[in-house]
Amino acid sequence: MVQEGFGALTNGMNSRFDDIAKWQKFVNGRFDVLEIELMDIKKRLEEVIYRNEFEHLRERVERLEKILVNKKG
Repeated sequence: MVQEGFGALTNGMNSRFDDIAKWQKFVNGRFDVLEIELMDIKKRLEEVIYRNEFEHLRERVERLEKILVNKKG
């Protein structure tokens, strides 16, 4: 009778461990998807120019345009 009780307890524990293993696989899969999406976002951000850099370049181009216009005129 004690052996049957331990057997039932063992089966219950094994079932719980199986559930935990399934949950762990699910969570790991989600983390893999998130990691891929994060890498994609980082890759896209590498191509983005920041507003202050854009403004600086715009000012430089405007100055160069003024210099060229004054030399022609």
